[in-house]
Amino acid sequence: MPSDKNHPSVKDLQNNRLLMIIEGASAKIIFNLTTGAFLVGLLKYMGASDKICGYILATPVLAAIIQVLSPIVLEGLEYRKRIILAGAMVHRLLLSSMIVILLLPLAAQLKLLLTGIIFFISNLANSFVTPAISNMYISFVPQSIRGRYFGLRESYLLLSATIVTLILGRVLDGFTAAGKETSGHIVVYMVVFIFTVVNNICFFLMKEVPLAHSVSKIKLSEVLTLPLKDKVFSRYFAMLIIYNFSIQIAGAFYSVYLKSDLGMNYTVITTLSLINAVFYIYSARLWGRFADKNGWATTSMITIGILGIGHFTWFMAFEGSPLVLPLLFIAHIVCGIAWAGINVSLFNLQFDFTPDEKRIVYIGFSAAVSSFIGWIASLIGSQLVGLFESEKIQIGSMLINIKQILFLSSSLLLLVCALYIGIFMTGRIRIMKKQ
Repeated sequence: MPSDKNHPSVKDLQNNRLLMIIEGASAKIIFNLTTGAFLVGLLKYMGASDKICGYILATPVLAAIIQVLSPIVLEGLEYRKRIILAGAMVHRLLLSSMIVILLLPLAAQLKLLLTGIIFFISNLANSFVTPAISNMYISFVPQSIRGRYFGLRESYLLLSATIVTLILGRVLDGFTAAGKETSGHIVVYMVVFIFTVVNNICFFLMKEVPLAHSVSKIKLSEVLTLPLKDKVFSRYFAMLIIYNFSIQIAGAFYSVYLKSDLGMNYTVITTLSLINAVFYIYSARLWGRFADKNGWATTSMITIGILGIGHFTWFMAFEGSPLVLPLLFIAHIVCGIAWAGINVSLFNLQFDFTPDEKRIVYIGFSAAVSSFIGWIASLIGSQLVGLFESEKIQIGSMLINIKQILFLSSSLLLLVCALYIGIFMTGRIRIMKKQ
């Protein structure tokens, strides 16, 4: 049992929740500037193909497999902030250092290899501490306000990240137009470093709640077998596998499609992100209140279904269509509404389907295995793009490519995932917990 000694006061927990917002906002800014269109632009500038971009953008999914080892180290600890701080620091600093590779006098292939390795190692560090961060954060927020708080937090995170991303997109476009793209990327990564410092300060200032922890040492065999013996958790785990496969089969190629196939600049891409953010921010609070009344399973089912519709809209936005921009506007609106609920609901849903005791074992196991499945999906997607990158399929007046086929596949699988939640998870949590 956790000790009451040095337990944070009510005021400390309020400060923690404020720090969670600032930490999350800085992390979201770092994420936006080191993934998606910004990372695709950097990789393309180094000479990467769409296939190579897909491989590198998918490495965070592979890195998440390390979470299966997290419980072995973390479950026996009552206090975990030092390890969390170390993991976050390594992750952010390595991301900040990727710009150095661009400046080295190396062949393009070697630059891309080194960038992929650093990107992968940084995400290994982040993935290792992610279950501990989730557990620590949930201890800061009472059950009665989780829906409202996390909905509000998501709004602030996306608003701040979108503003910074939009500004940096304009800056990078300006440097690129002036023939100084290298200088533009340097400015972007200077900003990444600044927010890395902010992020680490937030973790340092948080006052940790002593958590329930295992007295006996957790074995790897226990991590791999204990969760599968739990019937309640198994339903959540199966859903997570379907969800991760659905997301990752095309996940690396939305930014690549905008940049490579549609030839959009950073300003247009970040403007679309701003539209996404506006609807995300508006919807996040509504989904939080909805979840407080209807539960996380119902919220997950609806929002994942909406995301499936959004990905279908991406499929319809084919190159050369006069409706491509309106369809992309619609896609970003629909996906913004969906992600606002998904990010809040899936984070909290895991706590409905995992026991308090040895919870990090369950979280680490599910994240690791489902991420491995997601990585397999991303490999399949990247291989298909590599094989059929130059092929076009004529369907009526539509001329579609392999990336759009992946968007369609993602859409259909997300609808299957929503159906699974509706059949096997919604409204059954209390019954299963009693059993």
